[in-house]
Amino acid sequence: MIKIAKAIVYKDARVLIAKLRYTDALVPKMEWTFPYVMLKENESPRVLVKNVFSEFGLQVDPGKFFLKCVPSENFKIEEYYYESKYQRGFVTNSKVYSQFAWVLPTQILKYFTTTINTEIMDYLRSLEETGKGVVIE
Repeated sequence: MIKIAKAIVYKDARVLIAKLRYTDALVPKMEWTFPYVMLKENESPRVLVKNVFSEFGLQVDPGKFFLKCVPSENFKIEEYYYESKYQRGFVTNSKVYSQFAWVLPTQILKYFTTTINTEIMDYLRSLEETGKGVVIE
């Protein structure tokens, strides 16, 4: 199983999404995504915070884990989602991503070319409505 940690970086009820520069070998249909990092064996998902800083130039609160799921596009992947609150910084150029956008959760479906788990969308809507995500049990 391939493990991927994804960050839901938010500020002012908007979340950060990014467009990949190259086709993802694991999910070729994917163009826009949340910032992510593939985890090595026994590697902590906390490396995601370092990845967000190095790829985007942003400092984020490490956040809390809120969901594990398997995307319908590739059943060999486990995705671990972390809420990561923006602290400071400006989005910079990236080797992995070509574009960035801070969008309202209701706008995400306009960008994503892959399916989004309904629990993730519910979580994002709660961020937009309250500024605070509702933990999924």
